[in-house]
Amino acid sequence: MGTVISDRLSDAAIYLDMAKTIKAKPSALDKGRTLRLWIGLLLPPIAWSVQLQSLYLTSEYGCYTSDFTWNHVVVIVALVFSLLGWAIAGREWSASGRGTADDGGDSMSRGRFMAILGLLSGALFSIVIFAQWLPTLMGVPCDK
Repeated sequence: MGTVISDRLSDAAIYLDMAKTIKAKPSALDKGRTLRLWIGLLLPPIAWSVQLQSLYLTSEYGCYTSDFTWNHVVVIVALVFSLLGWAIAGREWSASGRGTADDGGDSMSRGRFMAILGLLSGALFSIVIFAQWLPTLMGVPCDK
């Protein structure tokens, strides 16, 4: 029993030494890439939330004056910003190798994960922004 434990302890010491030699050195943080990843991830939901609040304001004005031009302007601007975030995330995903399956814990894997999340959130919030535009396009944004 004692030899089995001592053998396993020596194996553990070997694994610890191996982990020290395999451990990756921290890579230098590319601030421009990090900023682009955060923009790609956060720009679509920010565009949607600003659009939603602005639509409440412009819809009230539109219902009062029967002029919904500002609703269209707000939605188009929000859609452009949301798609811009989606495009930035797509560019960062392409720059990181366009892969999906990765078990690495390095900065490239984390960047790829953030870029994929940015692509998904950009698509989702662009669809939501367009869906919230449909009542104005159909001509029934007010209780008539």
